[in-house]
Amino acid sequence: MWHNWSDFWYDCADFFFGKQMDKAYKQGIRVGSEYAARNISNKIHNVKTKEMTKTQRVGHDAAVEAMIVAKKEIMRETGAML
Repeated sequence: MWHNWSDFWYDCADFFFGKQMDKAYKQGIRVGSEYAARNISNKIHNVKTKEMTKTQRVGHDAAVEAMIVAKKEIMRETGAML
């Protein structure tokens, strides 16, 4: 049963608003992942590669490749539109 009143209130909220809270949670995960992926992608693509050394360019190209793979995985797992 309930150990204190807060457990009771959480159970009541879950009973009445469980579906809405689950939907809001999923939406928060999706929107947060969209924001993070776009922000990282923009920062990677807005780097001035002409001023980089060859080694830095190789690392930058690897980061771009990794971001493409990560975006596809984020889209698949969360349904985010990137």
